[in-house]
Amino acid sequence: MNLTELLDAAALRFPTKAAVIDGATVVTYANLVARTHELANPTIRAGQRIGISLPNSADYIAATYAVWRAGAIAVPVPVECSAEERSHIITSLGLAGIITPTGFEKFSGVPVADNHNLNIAFIRFTSGTTNTSKGVVVTHETIRDRITAANKALAITAADTIVWILPMAHHFLVTIVLYLSQGATIVLVHSPLARNILEAVQRTGATILYAAPMHYAWLARDKSELSLATIRLAISTTCALTQDVAETFEKRYRLPLRQALGIIELGLVCLNTDGPWNSVGKPLPDYRVKIEDGDLYISGPGFYDAYANPWTPRQDEWFHTGDIAKLDEAGRVYLLSRKTAVINMAGRKVFPEEIEAVLLQHPAVQDCRVYGRAHPHLGELIEADVVPGQTGADPEQLRDHCRQHLAAYKVPTDIHLVPAVARTAVTGKLIRHG
Repeated sequence: MNLTELLDAAALRFPTKAAVIDGATVVTYANLVARTHELANPTIRAGQRIGISLPNSADYIAATYAVWRAGAIAVPVPVECSAEERSHIITSLGLAGIITPTGFEKFSGVPVADNHNLNIAFIRFTSGTTNTSKGVVVTHETIRDRITAANKALAITAADTIVWILPMAHHFLVTIVLYLSQGATIVLVHSPLARNILEAVQRTGATILYAAPMHYAWLARDKSELSLATIRLAISTTCALTQDVAETFEKRYRLPLRQALGIIELGLVCLNTDGPWNSVGKPLPDYRVKIEDGDLYISGPGFYDAYANPWTPRQDEWFHTGDIAKLDEAGRVYLLSRKTAVINMAGRKVFPEEIEAVLLQHPAVQDCRVYGRAHPHLGELIEADVVPGQTGADPEQLRDHCRQHLAAYKVPTDIHLVPAVARTAVTGKLIRHG
């Protein structure tokens, strides 16, 4: 199967219905399907891996479906990537071309990558692009299974209108694809300010809000008379919700926040529909969870098909999430911490190992540790402890070095010069907590 079949079916049912609303621009389902044909490039061949490097827009969606319509594979290349990160994605995954705001750029002499006889739709890196990146491979069938499983909890229909704030390069499959398969309407909001979100809800009668804790923190502090009266489901994702935000938001709007657990290798696996604010909820009906020595494992449909870099087929039916978790008597999941200490920066996941690898390339850095510091608006800010070499180190020069190799949002806000960073006595691994 091909995911364009789901979009085409929705367009047959709702040709004149709004698929995407972007300010004053309304793109109907018929318009969106037509745009996928307009963006189709005759030089794209089935099985090729094609980068998508566009800002949030109807064209981002149309370009992705255009790639799928050609039988090719969509690879998100976030617009905020540094030149080095962009180059790494292109070369490590063997992209045959990339779609940008200026058009389609074809890379000559690139052989078709070995897709191992899989009907691949999508490849996205899991942990940045310059260090331990893997590239999660999912087929059209896998994505279909994911959205089917997710909708047993979300119950998206053509009557729903979703306010969309998060970057499509980081969130797309069990959100945008699901919404469009059901004939729902997506309202794009390009500013994260509370006023813009509230006005979009008021203007469109939106029913679902899908955002990060930082967006809800801003909404919770809003002092206007605007409400979220039409919202039936406010989903918080990307990082842990705090008690203050959860309680203040619910008091302000008389609407509970629902934490969700989404994993790129699995899709949406948990949704808190009836539990305490600090739970990500029970597993969706088609998923199973288990805790072994505190570690969270999940099994269910829509499991990733392989890692691309290097190619590693999925083997185990249980996925080790890397989360330390517990279950309550009702089977709700509570995330206690992550082993890899992922930093959540304004709705984007940042992996400290990637930044540490860049810092260690600088001759003035002997050792380092990167970590997140809680921030009331952005979730976390990125900070680094650096052990300078014998000639010393200049924190601002190190930040400039990071800017040359990393997307701007990954550059540490503060770099602290320290005599040493804590490591374990036996293995020498960084001690990230504390």
